[in-house]
Amino acid sequence: MSRHSPRTWMLASALVGSLGLSCTPPEEPFPNQDELEVLQSLHTPSPLPPRDPTNKYGDNPAAAALGHRLFNDPGLSSCGTVSCKSCHDGEGRSVETAVAEGCDGKLTGRNPPTVLNAGYNTWFMWDGRADRLWNQALLPLLNPVEMNSNASLLRARLSAEYAEEYRALFGKLPSEETDDNQLLAHFGKAIAAYERTLNRHDAPFDQDVRRFLEAVEAGRAEEDPAYLGLKTFVRKAQCSACHKGPMLSDDQFHNIGVKDLSDGQRGVAVAASAMLEWTFNSAGPYSDAPGGMESSRLLRLRNDLREKASELEGAYKTPTLRNVTLTAPYMHTGEVKTLEDVIDLYDKGGETVGNYAGTVSITIKKLDLTAEEKKALLKLLESMTGAAK
Repeated sequence: MSRHSPRTWMLASALVGSLGLSCTPPEEPFPNQDELEVLQSLHTPSPLPPRDPTNKYGDNPAAAALGHRLFNDPGLSSCGTVSCKSCHDGEGRSVETAVAEGCDGKLTGRNPPTVLNAGYNTWFMWDGRADRLWNQALLPLLNPVEMNSNASLLRARLSAEYAEEYRALFGKLPSEETDDNQLLAHFGKAIAAYERTLNRHDAPFDQDVRRFLEAVEAGRAEEDPAYLGLKTFVRKAQCSACHKGPMLSDDQFHNIGVKDLSDGQRGVAVAASAMLEWTFNSAGPYSDAPGGMESSRLLRLRNDLREKASELEGAYKTPTLRNVTLTAPYMHTGEVKTLEDVIDLYDKGGETVGNYAGTVSITIKKLDLTAEEKKALLKLLESMTGAAK
């Protein structure tokens, strides 16, 4: 006969169970020191974009005025129906469709990125085909799928509609500008001067972060309305690993496992390599500051493309999350329709099977977010849209 009653065994088991549970360390309070530093980096951007030394006209009001007119002019396209505005219109300065339509009904291969706050960016286009705002403007102008133009058509249009404005700004009439590339560079720099004025920030998110940091300082972090959203963004979902700093983007390139619109798209691995040899890059002859920092910046990119080749295969640029409610659909393909869909994509760890090149970044993994965490994260993302000007 056993010396221990069933009740004794039950009590012993319960004790062992409770001891086992007590060995599980409690969750570290949010935010820890590293997380606090991340939160402190998410401050409102400076009112104006940083100066672009490669474009001496970047902050010239006359250049911005000319750029505004050029931005809205479909007569710059060979078909006479497509302007910069065609792909960058409305509150979000983008399109509401997955891809955009260019001359003769041709469709672009990517979703047009917003030009809101574009002056704060370091690299341009989804795949890094341009390294400055002014040289980015040349790509849609010359692309046969978009505006399908060239230097001769540009010169004719500038001469017919903008001759005196061009001369006042650049010192000679368009017809007197015999260097086609210089004409194109001047066009791009005027467009960039205008786009540098398209800024929209100081969102409710910025106010929420400031208030939350005050709550942390006062020891009341968990009482703040933004607590769960920020905790999910920074800790569990780790959105801030890439969406960091004032612009909520690291301005770098990552493969996050998004199905491509066509096979064999290698992203920055190919596009940035071509940009490094491009006559219009920021270290080239049409830059207003080709040496020094620009040469060093492109040299670092060249080294990254060589040393991190496997990481950059099939990688695309981290978009800003500022004004993200205005820029649907999402991703470089434009095939992710809503922010809820974006959260679900990351929650499952990207597409496990797809036609994307390369391998998915090791930072992309299944998150197992709860319904409450998803709701809090969505509310946080929705708060990132700045006030209209």
